[in-house]
Amino acid sequence: MVRITMILLCLLLAGAAAGRYQAEVSVRETRREIQEIERAKAQELSEIQLLRAEIAYLESPDRLAKIAAKVTDLEPLAGSQLMTADEFAVAFGGGGAEPVDLAGSDVIVHALAMADMKQVE
Repeated sequence: MVRITMILLCLLLAGAAAGRYQAEVSVRETRREIQEIERAKAQELSEIQLLRAEIAYLESPDRLAKIAAKVTDLEPLAGSQLMTADEFAVAFGGGGAEPVDLAGSDVIVHALAMADMKQVE
């Protein structure tokens, strides 16, 4: 009887040792995976920081102003290009105000031309 109990206890001990070894191996693999994920995370954060710096450079107002000056002939608005509320109402048919002479205003001419194009469509 003692021998059977001793054999069973030895088998139980061997099973426990094998289970502990399996658990230890699993923990090591999991730690290794966590370290790899943390490295990848740090690399991604570094790339994000680099991309944000690149976006900041690309959106720089000074840089965009230089490109706009080279590529387009745009200039800031002049006072003669702006219209008053009354001129706007007359130009776009909003109200019974007396007509105002808008012949010299480029903005009005462009707006009226756009309105004519919409009516043609």
